[in-house]
Amino acid sequence: MKKEKKPMKKGLKVFLGILTAIVFIALCMGAVGLYIIHDRNKPVFELPDIDPLPAVTELPADGAEAAAYVNRLYESVCKADDVEGAWHTDVSIGTLQTPLGDADNAMLQFFASQAQGQIAALYPQETELIMAKTDKRPAFALDKDRIVTYSGKQLKTDADKAITDEGKEILDHYLLSFVCASADVDAALVQDGDIYRSVTETLAPAMTVESFAVKPETEEVTCTIDRPTDDLLNLTVKTSYTLTVLVRFTDAYAALGSEPVEITVPYETTLVADFQHYGARFTERQIAENKGAMQALPMDVVVHSTATKDDYTLTFDISNPEAIEVDADGVMRVHEVCDEPVTITMTLQYDGHTYTDTLTVYLTELEIPTTVNTDSM
Repeated sequence: MKKEKKPMKKGLKVFLGILTAIVFIALCMGAVGLYIIHDRNKPVFELPDIDPLPAVTELPADGAEAAAYVNRLYESVCKADDVEGAWHTDVSIGTLQTPLGDADNAMLQFFASQAQGQIAALYPQETELIMAKTDKRPAFALDKDRIVTYSGKQLKTDADKAITDEGKEILDHYLLSFVCASADVDAALVQDGDIYRSVTETLAPAMTVESFAVKPETEEVTCTIDRPTDDLLNLTVKTSYTLTVLVRFTDAYAALGSEPVEITVPYETTLVADFQHYGARFTERQIAENKGAMQALPMDVVVHSTATKDDYTLTFDISNPEAIEVDADGVMRVHEVCDEPVTITMTLQYDGHTYTDTLTVYLTELEIPTTVNTDSM
C-alpha cells in the first residue's frame, strides 16, 4: 500500500525559506570577502614622492615687504604682452540717512538700490585686453605707509580652479590680504569726473546737488599669486566711503521739501581684475599608466580666446617614443611598459613666445590605484 506524503507545514516552509536566504547571502558575502582579500593582496604601483615645486618668492613676512612684492607683480603684468586682462567694478549703496519721513526714505532707498548697476556700468569695464597693448588698465599701487593689517597664507587650487585651504594638497598659491587706511579723496576732482557728471544729469529731473563731500572709510585689497611662477592671477580692491550730499528737490518733487536736504550715503566700490597668463603646462607632474591605456594628457594650454590651431604650434617630445605615442591634440597611447620612466616635453609656440613643461610617466604592469594620478602642480 502506497503511503501518501504529508503536506509540509506552513511554518516549516517559512523557516526553510529563511534558512536558504541566509545561506545564499552568506555565500555571496564570503565570495565578496575572498575577492576583497585577493584584491588587497594585489601588488599595486605607488608613485614616488616628489618635492613641491619651489616658490619663486617666499611668502612675505610683513606688510611693507608684501606691498613691494604685489606692486612689482602688478607692474610686471602691465608690461606683459602675453597676459590678458579683464576687470569691472561693482557698486553697493548702503542705507541712506535723511531728515525725511520713513516713506520718503524708503522711496529714495528703492531708487538708490536700482541705480547701483547703472552706476557700476559707468566705471571702466574691459575683457580680453593684452595688458601691454592698452592704457585702460586700472591704476593700482599699495602704499606701505597706509597698511593697517596684512595677512598672507599659502593655498591650493582644486580641480575646479577654486582657491581653498582644505585637503592634503600641494600649496601652490599665495593669498595676500591687506586692510589699508583710505587715501584722502579730492571731492573737486570727483565732481569734474565723468561718473559724477552722469549721475547728476540722471538726478536732474528730481534734484540738484548743491554740495558734495567724500569721507574715505577703509580699503581692503586681496591678491592671488601663483607660487611657482610669481604670476599675479587676481586683484580685488574694495573701498568704502561715506558721501554727504546736500540736494534741493525740483518743483516736480517739492512735496519732499522746499529747503535743501542733506543725504548721507554709505558707498562701496569693488574693483575685480583677473589676469590670464598665456602658456602651456602640465597640471600634474607625474602619472602612471598600464599598457594599452589611452587618455588625454593632464595639461593646460592658454592662448587668446579667438586663436585657432593655425595661430600656434603645440608639439610633444617623448624620451621613449616606442613606449608612448602622443598625437597633436595631446592624447596619449601606451604601447608597452618599461622599467625607466618616460619624459614627455610639451612645447607651445604662440605669438612670438615659447613655453615648455615636462611630465614624467611611469609605465607598469602593476595595478594602478585610481588616486595615484593626483600630484598636482
